[in-house]
Amino acid sequence: MRNLLLGATFLAAIGTTPAQAALQLSITDGTNTFSCHDGQLSCDLSGGANNLLTVGTTLDGFFVQVTLAQSTFGSHNILQLSSSNIANNGSLPGTISFVASDTSFSAPVSSIEESASLTFNSDVGAGPSSVSFFADPLNAQGANPLNTPGTLLDTVSGTPTTDPDSFSGSKLSLFAAGGPFSMTESASLNLIAGGSVTGFDQSMTSSSVPEPSTWAMLGLGFGVLALVGFKRSRNIERKDRLAYSL
Repeated sequence: MRNLLLGATFLAAIGTTPAQAALQLSITDGTNTFSCHDGQLSCDLSGGANNLLTVGTTLDGFFVQVTLAQSTFGSHNILQLSSSNIANNGSLPGTISFVASDTSFSAPVSSIEESASLTFNSDVGAGPSSVSFFADPLNAQGANPLNTPGTLLDTVSGTPTTDPDSFSGSKLSLFAAGGPFSMTESASLNLIAGGSVTGFDQSMTSSSVPEPSTWAMLGLGFGVLALVGFKRSRNIERKDRLAYSL
């Protein structure tokens, strides 16, 4: 009887404990850290799978109006991190950092395209800011809360020299994974007092490479189509000859 009760208690605990989703987001100002995972009711306002939406995050003097992390799986794997407005409302310069990550993207892949864009406002005199991109063939979880597992694909740094000052760009990096893999994005933004970043967007995109068997089936399909086309042209040619002879 006791074992049955223990078993029932264990099953009830499993049923009431939500499984932690892989899509995760962390924001830190170096002193305090805000972390959230997909489906966490206390912070994720999206209500949808693979969409993590936070609104009105405050860390000391920093205010992050809206942050959205999204992930897509399949023939095109996508990890995207964006924010509408990031402001330093404090009296001192500082750095705010973001890390977003998800696991089990579809393989095989041979490359990943990284892209980023953002605009600095009232931030001339700030130190350099950077965005970085990571991928891990071992499928380790990043943003847990600030780890960035795997291979560093690229890091891009920039310093605002005008007001406003916009940056954007993209790059294709070689990355091979034969099984499920993880992708992680990070950004470190330096803002003077009163400085802000708008239109922040950072993304990673990879396309699954067909397996050799898939290529073989594709080749067979093209072969069948070619054979059908050849037979059809022969039949038309025979009909034309018959009509001509009549």
